[in-house]
Amino acid sequence: MNQEYLKKLLGKQEELKHSQTLLLQVQLKLKRKFMALEIKKISKIQRAWMIFKEEGTRSFIKKITNKIKQSFNLSKYESINDLGKTKKYTGLDTPEKIKFNFPDSPYPQVSIIIPVYNKFVYTFNALKSLQNQSSNLVSFEVIVVDDNSTDETKEYLSYSSNIQLIVNEQNLGFIRSCNRGAATAKGEFLCFLNNDTQVLPGWLENLVAVITQDNEIGAVGSKLIYANGRLQEAGGIIWQDASGWNYGRLEHPDQPEYNYVRQVDYCSGASLLVRSEIFNKLGGFSEEFLPAYYEDTDLCFAIRELGYKVIYQPKSQLIHYEGITSGTSLESGIKSYQKANRYKFLLKWQDQLQHYLTPEAENAELAARRLQGNKTILIIDSYVPLHDQESGSYRLFNIIQIFINLGYFVIFLPDNGFSQEPYTSELQNLGVEVLYSTHEQPRLEDQLIKRLKLIDIAWVCRPELCSKYINIIRRKSKINIIYDTVDLHFLRIKREQELIPQSERNSSLPSWEELRDMELNMARIANSTVVVTDVEKKILEDFYISNVFVVPNIHHQYQGKLPDFEQRNGLLFIGGYRHTPNVDAVIWMCREIMPLIWQKQPNIKITLLGSNPPTKIKNLARDERIEVPGYIKDVEPYFLKSRVFVAPLRYGAGMKGKIGHSLSYGLPTVTTSIGAEGMGLTHDFDVLIADEVKDFVQFVLMVYNNYELWSLLSHNSLKLINRYSPQAMKSVLRQLLEFMNSDN
Repeated sequence: MNQEYLKKLLGKQEELKHSQTLLLQVQLKLKRKFMALEIKKISKIQRAWMIFKEEGTRSFIKKITNKIKQSFNLSKYESINDLGKTKKYTGLDTPEKIKFNFPDSPYPQVSIIIPVYNKFVYTFNALKSLQNQSSNLVSFEVIVVDDNSTDETKEYLSYSSNIQLIVNEQNLGFIRSCNRGAATAKGEFLCFLNNDTQVLPGWLENLVAVITQDNEIGAVGSKLIYANGRLQEAGGIIWQDASGWNYGRLEHPDQPEYNYVRQVDYCSGASLLVRSEIFNKLGGFSEEFLPAYYEDTDLCFAIRELGYKVIYQPKSQLIHYEGITSGTSLESGIKSYQKANRYKFLLKWQDQLQHYLTPEAENAELAARRLQGNKTILIIDSYVPLHDQESGSYRLFNIIQIFINLGYFVIFLPDNGFSQEPYTSELQNLGVEVLYSTHEQPRLEDQLIKRLKLIDIAWVCRPELCSKYINIIRRKSKINIIYDTVDLHFLRIKREQELIPQSERNSSLPSWEELRDMELNMARIANSTVVVTDVEKKILEDFYISNVFVVPNIHHQYQGKLPDFEQRNGLLFIGGYRHTPNVDAVIWMCREIMPLIWQKQPNIKITLLGSNPPTKIKNLARDERIEVPGYIKDVEPYFLKSRVFVAPLRYGAGMKGKIGHSLSYGLPTVTTSIGAEGMGLTHDFDVLIADEVKDFVQFVLMVYNNYELWSLLSHNSLKLINRYSPQAMKSVLRQLLEFMNSDN
């Protein structure tokens, strides 16, 4: 009785629901348009003047430079999101009899299954795009299931011998055609692909990359784009009443919210990669939903019920000419089954659906992210973590990974607004939503405001960024703020100003007293403060700052076989040269320490690794015993072939990532008191510490020529670095987050 009543009610309300969905989508779009209009009220010149006036010359020039860089950033890691570039893939060529050059593999990794019914012009172009965009990275077979077409489909496809053509003797419909194709497939993965599509570069490779990296992933879907370049769907949302929402429909495909890997309610069967084992276990697409519609949604729900994840991969993109085969009317043709099948789906999954959100525009952003994590943490830093270029970025990159492992959804806001590659894509592939400036959403502040209701905790790096964003974040008072000092800036600047003559200092820097006052103020405003060493924690506590946590650098111990003492030679230094303490250390090393070392052993060479070396560092390489390679992506060979690591830091603050990096390779290190600060290092046990030139020279030569001392330091270095492993830091961060989530 109740089911009959529900069926009648749904039948009467179906058109109203359809109209409501369209209205909600329009409402959401208008909301964004009005926000954009508000932004445009301030002219570009006015906005530029405001930035210049409020943030100063250096920040102004930096942002202008980043905007220029962004306009030229066409990295191979990025999606093809420029509307003009997308449209070049949408043209339809006239069909011809050609032998498609698909691979002929007896054991394909993927079986691509394409169900077709007439409309051969689309089938032909789909196959042609598949041929044009395929690579040797993934082996696949192509299975075309002709559902009793009456046009030239069979004639033309029979001509191409390396397509497996299955012809239905009668029209079976979409579901049975897909299942029939799957029954003959040999691949580890099944990829269902509509014939009214054209795949874009990297389409298949990006799907396979996601599913092969995690055994808990059961299915992966693509980003669907209309022929006009606008977004059709960035993963699907299902509401409590079983109605669906194409997330991002008609938006620009390059918006940040549509470009990170995430769990979803379902992905469209127009492009869906599924594990063969799971598909077969479930009996394929359910024939409850014959002839079509809701079968892909039902499959995704069934996959999740088995304990697997359904993932949206934005870097797998294709053009979808929606409605070519089935039409667009809900009242006639195949698409009319959408109404009836929604009712079937609602009855089948009603226990799960009662926990879903109701179909309201303001719920769309939450619904799109609801499977990402139990809580959401916002992280703000100057730029995306350049984890292979500087230790601070490496630390933050590891912290982000630990947050994800702890079940948090991470939103990352780089203050420069720049989508720097490959680093942004690496975060997006981890499931991090990275915000960046686009033509339609140029202001990061507005993007942040739009997401405030999603955020539970904000982790803000550096005092100047905390000062800049804290008032925006405080608009939602329930967000707990963690202020990450990165290092105590005022301590570093104080040491620099005490060491460097005034004539050689950067006059644009504030005094250390001004920085101290800013940092202490931010620490008092935030709910908790994070430092990287116990030394800095003690300094803050002496200023009566409470709730201070130590989250040091994170290091992975090298697991391979280490070369012996005799197989090594030369000295090594590494550091990003935008950090002035590194520049000072290298100049001191090469001008005052190395000449004395060369008096004893003139053939010892030193390599100065690190990104962005200035001219005065590059010029050091005029001496053939000094090598300045600049940025090197893979520095591991240098740590394995060098005999001694040197870190002659004369000023700075915080934990020195370069020393942790060296310890993780068991490479004996000679450093200063500043370099060893806060790591629990012991002189003559796991490191050698010298602050005077003559002592530094003596210790370098001592360990360079003494096998027993070298072996002792190497062995103890590896033991010490385990304190800073990801596993150890996971416990620290869990404790911090539990504190933040409690009533404090």
